[in-house]
Amino acid sequence: MFKFTFYRRIQISFLVFIILPILTVSVISYVLIKESMVEKIQLSNDNFLKVMIDEIGKTIDDVTFSSHFIVNDTSFRTYLRNFADAERIRTFEDYTNFTQIKGVFSLITSKPLNSNIRMFLVNRQHFIISSNEEDDLKLIHQNLDGLLSQVELDKPDNLQWLGMVRDSSNRNGTYYMARVIYDQHEKQFLSVLIIGIAESYFEKLLEPVEFGKVALFDKAGNRIAGNTELSWNENAKKGSTLRSEVTLDKTNWTLVYEANKESFTGQISRTFYTGMGGVIFFCIIFSITSIFIAKRLHNPIQKLQRVVRQFGSGNLDARLEVKGKDDIAELSQTLNTMLDQLQHLIYDIEQEQEQKRVMELDALFMQIRPHFLINTLNSIKCSLILQKDQLHSGIIDSLMSLLRAYLKVNEPTTLQEECRLLKHYMDIMKVRNEIPVELKVDLEPGLDQLVIPKLLLQPLIENAIVHGFIDHDDAGISVYGRREESDIIIEIEDNGSGMEEAARIALNDHLQSSDSEQDASYQRVGLINVVQRMRLSFGSTASLVLCPNEMGGVTAVLRFPDPDHHVFLTGRTAL
Repeated sequence: MFKFTFYRRIQISFLVFIILPILTVSVISYVLIKESMVEKIQLSNDNFLKVMIDEIGKTIDDVTFSSHFIVNDTSFRTYLRNFADAERIRTFEDYTNFTQIKGVFSLITSKPLNSNIRMFLVNRQHFIISSNEEDDLKLIHQNLDGLLSQVELDKPDNLQWLGMVRDSSNRNGTYYMARVIYDQHEKQFLSVLIIGIAESYFEKLLEPVEFGKVALFDKAGNRIAGNTELSWNENAKKGSTLRSEVTLDKTNWTLVYEANKESFTGQISRTFYTGMGGVIFFCIIFSITSIFIAKRLHNPIQKLQRVVRQFGSGNLDARLEVKGKDDIAELSQTLNTMLDQLQHLIYDIEQEQEQKRVMELDALFMQIRPHFLINTLNSIKCSLILQKDQLHSGIIDSLMSLLRAYLKVNEPTTLQEECRLLKHYMDIMKVRNEIPVELKVDLEPGLDQLVIPKLLLQPLIENAIVHGFIDHDDAGISVYGRREESDIIIEIEDNGSGMEEAARIALNDHLQSSDSEQDASYQRVGLINVVQRMRLSFGSTASLVLCPNEMGGVTAVLRFPDPDHHVFLTGRTAL
């Protein structure tokens, strides 16, 4: 099963750090080069169309100049006025006027006018005079009525665009324009100047380019010349094509260039895909090679794992074979040293456990003697009862209760039971020290079942009796217990001789300290023991503070968290 081991993570990381930057740079370079090329091609197309438009503009300028000359020449208008109603040449005068008109045409064509431009004068009787002797008048005769029907005779100042006219075979066409020659005195037109530009002129100008399609449209959207597949619709295939448009102001003609982006970027795309294929191929070869190399590099790690696994399974003699002087060999040597130390440590622990087992047996054996003492004391108690010695039998009973508590000192007890043991202890101390000490217990309701370590309060009672009631006749000790917020407070108050202020402050400092070495060397071992047991049972916030009271004695204040709000674990019991 495939495991995502450490060396595989390293291998994958190297592959990602190598392949990902290469792919990212390649894709970004491809996109930037492609966009740059498209922008340059778009600019080239715009320049290309501008050149074409300039050429067409020159032709239109020639037509405009010629028509303007004819319309505004006064002598020429006289000839036209005389020839306006001639149906044919019948008289010498008609011939003279015809000759003069032809002469003006010859003058205009000698400019020289673009050879693709043809001019025709049509009088009111539809008599046609051509600017060129070689002109074939058949096409103009066939379409004369249609052309004249489009001419607006009341607009002599404008060059009017009549559109494309084709011959009967529909192969050749001519784009016609017209200008009306108007007589201001007679308030009527004299003739119509019809100007034709051969379609071959536009086709030659718009010869198919290497990439894309070019077409010329008039202001109505009709195609004049160029590729028949090109649409006037500006939104046609806009996303996948490059489209450039330039409009000629004088005519409102629009020259459109359109090309598929793929025709320009195809070679770049093919080069990119070929390069990416090569990169992927070499990445696969590199991956396969790196797997074998990484496997060889990982073999020492696997041996380390195997030895550690065997050692953990119980084979304490498992060791690595050290070869070479590289880092792995140094690590192997260090691991062998560590395993040797662990083996010795395990042996020492086993010896220690064996010694502990022997000591526990000895401790169990030693428990026989306290039980012997308890049985002996019980016999003495029975004898005293038979002799009706209530005082000494009670003392023996209290002593037995304390002895049983000492045998089970590691077991928890309740506060009520602890106070009962304190009374037994007080009975013994009255007889032992011959001091009339009275014990008063006042516990807040609900605290009698509070679980505390056994014999927690006894050292404090003993301390009060030993140090506080020397030569004291009216001795008394009070035990108070209450809850304050989330804490339990137990106060043990005496009316003894008290303590000096400096000694009390120094003792409180020792009680608040967590230095175990300092505690071990301190003389008040009983108080230190109380603080340590409280902290082990109730946590590090538990404290013991000695305070002076109004009676001149000392009050020992124990504070620890309320077990109803906190959970603390002792050695075996949760309090």
